Amino acid sequence: MSGADILPTILGIALVAAAAAFALLPFARASTPDTAASSEPGPTDRFVLYRQVLELEFDVQLGKLAAEDYEHLSGELLAEAGQALREERGSLGELDKEIEHEIAAARAAFAAARRTSRDRNPAGTPS
Repeated sequence: MSGADILPTILGIALVAAAAAFALLPFARASTPDTAASSEPGPTDRFVLYRQVLELEFDVQLGKLAAEDYEHLSGELLAEAGQALREERGSLGELDKEIEHEIAAARAAFAAARRTSRDRNPAGTPS
């Protein structure tokens, strides 16, 4: 075998090995333990659940899933997302306080903007 014949053989073996590694990569990833699943649910987990609900909705639109099954599965996923949100944010009372605080801040900002606008046009004439 000459030197010119060896190079294509080596390249062929390398290409076959790369293709085999690419084909087996999903199996290797699936066998690794998911460390994120063992931790507490966070915003990312909620968004994964929301994405699953959207995928179920898409499956219903395509006719791959019955509407009754969609209602049941999406209800379970949304309940799980709600539980994750409660664990992340705390009790409903704490959520209510946080929401009320945000509303009060928005009202204060709106009132300040109105006062600034009124101060610029004291006669009520349009700008």
